[in-house]
Parts: sequence; C-alpha cells; structure tokens
Amino acid sequence: MNGRRWPPLLLVVALAALPPGCTADEKPRGPTEAPLPPPVPRAHLRDLTGDVQIKRAIADEWSAARNELPLYENDKVRTESGASAQVVFANGSTVHLGGDSLVGIAESKLRTDVTVLRGRVDATLEKPATQSLSVTTPSATVRAGRKIEFQ
Repeated sequence: MNGRRWPPLLLVVALAALPPGCTADEKPRGPTEAPLPPPVPRAHLRDLTGDVQIKRAIADEWSAARNELPLYENDKVRTESGASAQVVFANGSTVHLGGDSLVGIAESKLRTDVTVLRGRVDATLEKPATQSLSVTTPSATVRAGRKIEFQ
C-alpha cells in the first residue's frame, strides 16, 4: 500500500471517536456529579468518664473518644467497666451509657436513634412533648415521647 493513504485513514478513525460536529477541543465531558454534602452529626458525646471508645462506620479500629465528639450514622460507642458517657441527640434527647456498654447510632432513615448491643442505658427526654427517642435492642424497641411504646 501507498504510505500516503495511512495518515488520512488514521485521521478519520480519530475523528470518528468524537460526536458529530465537535472538534477535539469541544469534546463534551461526562456528566459531572455534584459533590455529596458533608454528613450531619446525629448526636454528640458528653460527660465522658473512664475508658470510652468509638468506632466510626467507615473505620475498622476503635479509637479513644473525647468530649463533644460528633457521632454519625452507624458509628459505635463502647464504655469499659466503670466508664460512662452521654450521647446527646440533636433534638436534646440524651442516652446515658453505663460501664461495659456498647451502642450503635442508627441510620437516620430508620425510626431508631440508638441500638443497644450490650449493657445498660438510661434515656432522658427533658421535653417529651417535643422530643422523641427510639432505642432498639436485639429483642425489643422502645419509643419514647408523648407516650412510651414497647414493641
């Protein structure tokens, strides 16, 4: 074959990859995805005493907790023997964790706020007419607000 025919053929192949009517500089870009908004904390830790640790939903390891630490969906909080902490939700509801407890912060799309996996928790609603809290255990769910329901 003649060497003069290859360059036009290659040029045709390269141009065929662009949409009709576009030059290489005008090549349309793929759809741009809007950046995800930053996650909104579901709760904060307060009044920590003793050894309190958290495990982020996106992490594999437990780390030391600190006062006012924000908690997000699917994070876990554990207290060792003799330790305690408070999980304060955005609506002001408070869950008090005693020693040797393990709780998970539930996903916001669920009606549950906290899941007790181990130990004892005490919940406080300072304004039950305007606050609610749902606590789930492996065998029961308790929703508190204007009335308390056991399921």
